[in-house]
Amino acid sequence: MSADDSHRFAKAPHLWALGVGAVVSGDFFGWQAGLSAGFWGLAINLIIVSVLYILLSFSIAELSTSIPCGGGPYAFAHRALGPTAAYFAGLAEVLKVIVTCAVVSVGIGSYIIQLFSWSSTDSGPAWWALFFVLFTVLNVAGIALSFRVQLGATVLSVLILIVFYIGAATQFSYDEWIAAPDMEFTDGSKGLVSGLSFAMWFYLGIEELPLAVEETIDPAYNMPRGLLSSIATLFVLSFCTLFFNSGISPGADKMFASTSPLLDGYKSVFGDNSTTAGFSWLLIVGLLASFHSFIFCMGRLLYAMARDGFLPAVLKKLHPKNHTPYAALIIGSALALILAICLHFAIGDVRLGSVMINLALTGALISYAFQLISFIQLRRHEPELPRPYRSFFGIPGAYACLVLCAYALGSIIYQGVISPDDFLVAVVIAVVYFVGGAVLFYSVIQKNIAHLPQTPGRLDKSLISPGSREAGVDHV
Repeated sequence: MSADDSHRFAKAPHLWALGVGAVVSGDFFGWQAGLSAGFWGLAINLIIVSVLYILLSFSIAELSTSIPCGGGPYAFAHRALGPTAAYFAGLAEVLKVIVTCAVVSVGIGSYIIQLFSWSSTDSGPAWWALFFVLFTVLNVAGIALSFRVQLGATVLSVLILIVFYIGAATQFSYDEWIAAPDMEFTDGSKGLVSGLSFAMWFYLGIEELPLAVEETIDPAYNMPRGLLSSIATLFVLSFCTLFFNSGISPGADKMFASTSPLLDGYKSVFGDNSTTAGFSWLLIVGLLASFHSFIFCMGRLLYAMARDGFLPAVLKKLHPKNHTPYAALIIGSALALILAICLHFAIGDVRLGSVMINLALTGALISYAFQLISFIQLRRHEPELPRPYRSFFGIPGAYACLVLCAYALGSIIYQGVISPDDFLVAVVIAVVYFVGGAVLFYSVIQKNIAHLPQTPGRLDKSLISPGSREAGVDHV
């Protein structure tokens, strides 16, 4: 291992933990908003988004090994489409990671308030701030510590879900808790379209793994294994959560209105007593696992883009001892906290999480589109590019995923139009954000990046050389 690689720590299990950990909070809260389409409506939407994320994961698994450079979506777009596309791909990804950090902090606050049985939510912003400070400090403290904490938190989160599934299976009743409250289908095709985005919450974040490529040992070998094992785990968890959390007391209709569905499910299955109350505190671990993952990925993204001139230079400052992007972590966390607090006072807490989920997904879907187009472009125009891992679905899979992304983005816009009092806020913020980003790019940033080479960041060709273990990676 070279001196430059001495900071690398992560192997496939750590990447699995980062991938699953980034998303596992989706099984704790947020998904229940998808029950606006009814139980089977959400199930259909979950099948659609599962196909979307499986196809996406195979494509970015190939991209992350052929372009092993920090920056993920923006780096892929830079190589395939040029600096302008790279900037807007990165801009979309920045929106996603910052807003998702805000969403998960709100979820943590909601769980804590419910655990304390407080009727007022005025303390929410204080809890959000506390956890932002704690986990920003943890990520600044060092890479190895961050990955070890993440692995432990993710394993515990999955175990908590498995315990719940086993308990809920003994009390599951479709006729009593799904059919009886008339929650099988809601609003027909209108409900399906408007509820699609919340099914994506079961997977949002899995695509963050390429941002950890510069901390990964032998990315050509470990990155595809970490990514594809993560998507397989999340696929199983998502359907188990939907069926077992909806088909128990107090019923799918009450879970739809809940801000903490897993906590309510635990109380229903194991009883609302002192023992359960103590165990319920462990449910916070799942939210913390996602929170930690997204703060980690946010720091890496902002740092990588700043390093190549796409964002202010202050964001590329590294901690002198721990070599962590402390400026990007601190500034990104501050922006996420400010966003959550501003929306808290602007629209209240009833729809706060759902509105921010749609906002995060808007950035995510635009980012996905850039990645998929980059995948297609590189396959067609750079067939000789070393590809230690090749997507099983190839170009047809990328095209199919693009169609699903367009449909999902259309569903978010549709929901904003039919619910202007709440969800239109997400659409308006996204439009203002991208217009402002475009003005900034053409007035300032375009001049700063004119000197950039075709390959961004620190693309290490040794990571995709014949010395890597690519022979066993193809079609994992």
